[in-house]
Amino acid sequence: MWQFKKLEPGEPERDPHEPEFFRLKNPAEALVREVIQNSLDAKKSGNRPVSIRFYIGYVEKRNARNYFSNELEHHLVACNFLPKDYGRSNRIKFITIEDFGTTGLDGATGEDGSRPEKGNNFFDFWWREGMSGKRGREAGRWGLGKTTFHMASKLRLFFGMTLRQDDSRELLMGKALLKTHSINETRYQYYGYYKPREDSKPFEDSSIIQIFKEKFSIDREDKSGLSLVIPMPDDEVTDLAIMRSVIIHYFYAIMKGILEVDIVTSSGIEEHLGSNSLVKIANTLEWEGTSWEDVGVSELLQFISDSMHITETNKLVITEGMHDITENSFGNRLETLRSTFSAGNTLLFKVPVMIKKVINGSRSSTFFKVYLRRYPQLKQAEEFYIRSGITIPEISEMKSRPVRGILIAEDTPVTEFLGDCENPAHTKWEEGTEGFKEKYEDATKNLRFIKRSMSKIVSILDQPPQERQKDLLKEIFFIPAERVEEEEEDDTKKTKKPIIVIKDRKPPMFAVEKIEGGFVVALNSERADIVFPIRSRITMAYDVRKGNPFKRYEPHDFDLSSGSIIIDSTGCTIMNRQRNILMIELKDNNFNLKVTGFDVHRDLIVSVKEEKIETQD
Repeated sequence: MWQFKKLEPGEPERDPHEPEFFRLKNPAEALVREVIQNSLDAKKSGNRPVSIRFYIGYVEKRNARNYFSNELEHHLVACNFLPKDYGRSNRIKFITIEDFGTTGLDGATGEDGSRPEKGNNFFDFWWREGMSGKRGREAGRWGLGKTTFHMASKLRLFFGMTLRQDDSRELLMGKALLKTHSINETRYQYYGYYKPREDSKPFEDSSIIQIFKEKFSIDREDKSGLSLVIPMPDDEVTDLAIMRSVIIHYFYAIMKGILEVDIVTSSGIEEHLGSNSLVKIANTLEWEGTSWEDVGVSELLQFISDSMHITETNKLVITEGMHDITENSFGNRLETLRSTFSAGNTLLFKVPVMIKKVINGSRSSTFFKVYLRRYPQLKQAEEFYIRSGITIPEISEMKSRPVRGILIAEDTPVTEFLGDCENPAHTKWEEGTEGFKEKYEDATKNLRFIKRSMSKIVSILDQPPQERQKDLLKEIFFIPAERVEEEEEDDTKKTKKPIIVIKDRKPPMFAVEKIEGGFVVALNSERADIVFPIRSRITMAYDVRKGNPFKRYEPHDFDLSSGSIIIDSTGCTIMNRQRNILMIELKDNNFNLKVTGFDVHRDLIVSVKEEKIETQD
């Protein structure tokens, strides 16, 4: 039943490296993300939610030789992939994963020897690697995600049984992803299939499929969808790991009511994750060792729940071509919104964006939503970016801001745009994704605009107080002084008055002047004792409400190494410019430095300090 194709002369050898794309902190995360993503993509039309069932069980090895034959073992041994614990047990652990409310693997199967176009789910799933016909709201693009099904199994294989909506056929196949290997001096390809002897044909015999369903506790009956069986799962793919991963990566889809998940353990315990039960179950779990370890889970889920009931939408106004959010974007409601935000209330913003394709010149006026709420006790922002129901976990823009925020992209043009710039594991939106910049006009600007939108909105709403902050920059502009105490007595009590004595000191070496969008630095004309060359470190940061602005600098605020910051200078050499630090060496009294390109709506703080030049004897 397991068939591995011989490597013919002239055919290249290959050891698959796709698994490197999916090495997340916990292998259960990769499995859960890919399974549910595919199921949501295959959702039937209508309002019924997609239902996923995870079942953990065991099958007696002697009753499953059809699926784990000696021939398969030979290929696993040749690749050094046969687990050490495989021969020590009389039974094999497995995970069965089924979806309901989906279409199943529909489309052309290629059984007639043809190679159908992309977009035929059955053929794409079994016979294509690194290629995908998905687009629009669908989450997959690379055609590599199913690699996670192999990686979740110690045997590097999985089985798939589907009942198709389009023709009601029930089909069964299996696939192993190994590496090019030799058995008795015969070279074999890196892959193998569990199927009948006929090329490209799946099992369709109802008696064979029925036995398979019974062995692996498949609950398909007459409902269309896909059932996966992963034998000998990785030790870290446990019922707890699955449950936590479902909540972390699909909490929004579950709470919105478009997804529900059942998890059945080998001991028969069943947990149902739905819109009415998710919060209760999440609050009973331990989150240590996960990305939610330091998250206030109860508060977070309450914030999400509250957000879903907000009806008042604040529509931002974005001038086409600007790719920026400014105070003008909020219209005449800015002060009201600032007060609402400061009071700790949740705000919903609808942010417009224009997506333009290069090939056909089409223009789509689309949007995404942003929910924000201020939590003064937070030390780090808790921010979430969601496209088509799936969380994109490796984006962090707000850093230390005390805010919870969620960005949701569901409108088709923006979900297609973001899907085209995702990495293979769907964990980041990246500017360098192949073909992305060529497909869209202003691709990079639009992507940065979307990713930074939450941080930019917060920076405008969470303005520093207008009152004077006496100690804000004391570590920069410090005046040395001595305190002399003088006692003064009156008829009733003694009081002490501090007297500030300012020591004579040289005037500062540099003069800094604020200009529109930046600043100018020159030498102080009162200093006649300057000896050249001089080195200086110039540090910049936007002002913040609390704390040291330089310590709270964020790279997304600005980066001197980017083309957006313009530096004009005379009488000096630019030694280094990166992040928020500029190093220069002055040559003579003609020195003048102008730096522009900063956000005109934010206050810029500048520190100019002389650096000691090391000399050699």
